[in-house]
Amino acid sequence: MTGVWAARDHRLPESGTPRVREILRALQQVLPDTAASHLTAGLLLGLRMPRSLRVGIPIHVTRWAPGRAPRLAGVQGHVAQVPPADRWTSGTLRVIGPVRTVVDLAAMSTGPSRYVFGDDWVVALVDGMINEHRTGIRAGMPPMRSLELVREDLARMATLRGVARVRMSLERAQPGVDSALETHARLALARHGFTEFVTDHEIRVPGAGSAYPDLADRRRRISVQVEGPHHDGKDQRVRDITRLRITEAAGWKEVRVSGRDIFAQRPGNRPHIVKLVLDALHQRLDRSA
Repeated sequence: MTGVWAARDHRLPESGTPRVREILRALQQVLPDTAASHLTAGLLLGLRMPRSLRVGIPIHVTRWAPGRAPRLAGVQGHVAQVPPADRWTSGTLRVIGPVRTVVDLAAMSTGPSRYVFGDDWVVALVDGMINEHRTGIRAGMPPMRSLELVREDLARMATLRGVARVRMSLERAQPGVDSALETHARLALARHGFTEFVTDHEIRVPGAGSAYPDLADRRRRISVQVEGPHHDGKDQRVRDITRLRITEAAGWKEVRVSGRDIFAQRPGNRPHIVKLVLDALHQRLDRSA
């Protein structure tokens, strides 16, 4: 674009966030009244988006000053009123703040009622923003945006498209959720009648230590652990074994699930996580009989 040069020997990073950051650095030099927005803001802020949408191209920018949306190859331009409270920074880059970004993402569609982010994915976005723990190694770490501030922001944005969907998602969201997979696991169980699972619970055994289930049914004493790729590491396997011993010593039943267990393989079918939790419940009832 006019006003942007690159040294002859300069090479852009191949892909991902480093490439997006470098391109944005140049764009924002000549477009001072814009900020990264939508999917690009979600990428820079670390919001929990589907892998297929974390590609980085096209780069989304929103102009808040009067004028046309930026029109450039590889850039998706937008024009909107963006008050200073929603203009954040990520390093040296201008980026739309997390609550406004989630609202914008919730409003993205490819046609009437054909949203880019399904209802469960909007909940995952909200869970990621308000993620705050009372227990475990992350206890006391501040969230990206507190639940109270999210509600204040949504009240200020009341007229924007997407706000209604985010408010509905806020009713289904929970703090203390560390991944989108955990969100989807909780929602899948709730859809099939298991509504008592909570997050951010500690199982403590005097003399043995504590375990922290991803999801805990305190009445039935069932712990659900969502296994991501990091559980393949040697040190993590040792921690998983220790956690299982503490869980069983406390009289709880642990259920370990993968991403494949969480999503139904065919429309209308129940996901495998439901069967695994039912099996655990039946085993508990058999032992108590």
